[in-house]
Amino acid sequence: MRELIQLDVKGHRLWGTFHPPATGTRRSVGVLFLNPGHVPRSGHGGLSVLAAERLAARGFPCFRVDLPGLGDSDGPLPETTSELYQLVCKGGFVEVASAVREELQRRFGLEGMLMGGLCGAATTALYLADREPEGVRGLFMFEPEFYLSEQEAAAVGGEGAEVEVESPRLSLKRVTSKLFSYWGWMRMLTRENEYARLFKYVPFPRQKLLDLLMDWDSLPAVTNVPLVRAWQRVVERGQPVLVLTAEGKLRDVFFDRIHRSALADLPHPNLSRIRLKGTNHIFTTGGAIESCVDHLCQWASERFPGSNTTHLPIPPEAVRPGIERVVG
Repeated sequence: MRELIQLDVKGHRLWGTFHPPATGTRRSVGVLFLNPGHVPRSGHGGLSVLAAERLAARGFPCFRVDLPGLGDSDGPLPETTSELYQLVCKGGFVEVASAVREELQRRFGLEGMLMGGLCGAATTALYLADREPEGVRGLFMFEPEFYLSEQEAAAVGGEGAEVEVESPRLSLKRVTSKLFSYWGWMRMLTRENEYARLFKYVPFPRQKLLDLLMDWDSLPAVTNVPLVRAWQRVVERGQPVLVLTAEGKLRDVFFDRIHRSALADLPHPNLSRIRLKGTNHIFTTGGAIESCVDHLCQWASERFPGSNTTHLPIPPEAVRPGIERVVG
């Protein structure tokens, strides 16, 4: 069963879906899924829906909420996807996500939240986990992005300063322009998007070229430094974190570099890292959605065990007039 919920926070009216927990095991923490980039709260391939359903069956109250301007929620948004990406990178949704967390905890009588999701959802949740560790009890990050956009890299004159425009086909001019493009080489070596088919023309071992492109002992010039600092503090505090990446892809490689340079001297016993084979950035190939959900459910259940109960009471104020069942 799913229920539509309305949240009025920070001057925004937001809409979300509540997955009531099954009877049998009560969890004192809820699970909040945020929008993956500009995608509605259902997630790519229904990833967030499936995860919420499985976790609710294990006793977790689960919520999927559309942030302002996304999905069913009204609000202003930048005109382009790249501008939205920059907004998320800078923590533009953190304030409203904080208000959402606080309201859901209050309304449903929860001790805290597990928060996260794919890509931009992981970014927002990480900023919030760093700022509010008492409220964000755990963090799950799918394909986290610790680097700036190419436009921002160009502004600071860092690696990948050339701004590239995506298109379905590569012209000869564009192919030659990639010869000295940091991002072009990275995408080709990690088989990202249209660049994957060019990998067969590379006459050298992939790892050797990656080692040449990357200084594994320092942060790259395109690093989102405030986000990495937040990451260091979260790991150092020992907050439970689950990280899932598509093995060998761009974000997986960057996470390795961030991990080696930013966490080299930090203990991280509460960090769980899993690499999913044979999939893409949004986990829609190779059965990765099922694998992702399985790993998330196992991690959440082990890290946040509940107590036996016959039912999980829902505070009366949690259900507002006009609440509906929804299937999305």
